[in-house]
Amino acid sequence: MDNWDDLKFVLAMMRHGTMSAAARYLNTNVATVSRRLERMSQTLETPLFEKRGQNFVPTEAAERLGALAEDLDQRLRGTLSGLHADDQEAQVPLELAAPPAVHEHYLLPRLNALVNYLPQVMLTLTDKVFAQGLGEADIQIRVGRPEGGRLKARKFRDYALRVYHRDDRPLDHNWIGLSQRYPDSDYLRRIHKGASDQPRFRVEEMPMAYQTARETGMPALLPDFMIREGDGLVLADLGENALPGELWITYHETRHGDATLRSVVDWLCKAAN
Repeated sequence: MDNWDDLKFVLAMMRHGTMSAAARYLNTNVATVSRRLERMSQTLETPLFEKRGQNFVPTEAAERLGALAEDLDQRLRGTLSGLHADDQEAQVPLELAAPPAVHEHYLLPRLNALVNYLPQVMLTLTDKVFAQGLGEADIQIRVGRPEGGRLKARKFRDYALRVYHRDDRPLDHNWIGLSQRYPDSDYLRRIHKGASDQPRFRVEEMPMAYQTARETGMPALLPDFMIREGDGLVLADLGENALPGELWITYHETRHGDATLRSVVDWLCKAAN
């Protein structure tokens, strides 16, 4: 291969699934993405992606090249971070991906403390609900421990999904659910047996479910770490009112020697206890 730059097009397609999304990330156009991938396929004499519906599914060759590109990308980030490890004035950019509920109810209230502890870190917070790999993130807080891949993982905290409602509204059959694109959109009915087959409202993210429960009083299935004293929400009297879960913090194994990244991870894990 004479054009190592082509690997970033493979990696962008692996991460984003469509040529238009890959083009937006790479700040180019669809024609360029298509041309670069086709040239690479011809050079290697093997197809890299197969079109299925609106998405492109990687072949085995693309999977192997994508893993190589991911490794190079993470090593490069770690090296660049290490170049400024002893320079307290140099800013080190890091991207942290997490579910919106983790950002809003756990990370945002602690950002000033993190800035004071690591003033050189320039942090980008990205919402990521589904845990399909790091993507562009340097660090990810995700639901459940990752299986396989080249990720380092540490337990961030335990939590439970519980049914809460406003303290001035009794339980009835109405309830609040998540968008049906989530696998746990209707898990409330596992606990609240008297709930209707369909929710009265569907919302996109947990923070919106939390606010909708506060506004309407209707029950919603929420992570227990979101509930705050004085917000008017109480635990529903439903017997076994808990679906246990775990949050894990992960990063690529090639970044284990990245002192700045490790400092952020260590601080976050310590702050979670």
